[in-house]
Amino acid sequence: MDSSYADCPQEFYDTHLADAPGWKVGGWPPWGRTDPSPRYCTVCDAPMVPLLTIASFEWDGGEGHSWAPYEDQDAANVGNTVGHCCGQNPSQPTKVEVGSTDNMQIYVCPTSPEHPHTDLIQ
Repeated sequence: MDSSYADCPQEFYDTHLADAPGWKVGGWPPWGRTDPSPRYCTVCDAPMVPLLTIASFEWDGGEGHSWAPYEDQDAANVGNTVGHCCGQNPSQPTKVEVGSTDNMQIYVCPTSPEHPHTDLIQ
């Protein structure tokens, strides 16, 4: 893209190319506080898959707001995440806040919908 990330290609990947933030069905879950750790079904021991991510924010608050929709770019540039109140930030249009601005991920067993679901908040 440009040379601003030439010394830190991993940071560019993590900020602009890795898993998309926000609410989503399926996909890859973000890993913030823990390393990626497989979740296993308690009934059949199959590796569970992400069903739903419920996110406190739809995009990050970093410079450039790389995941902010085009139509929200102006609001993102004037938004203030310091001392925010739930739903008062342009990156929080759902006005849902999980824990302390976390994500909640719901996992399902791919072998049977009757097997118990599990979750992870981070």
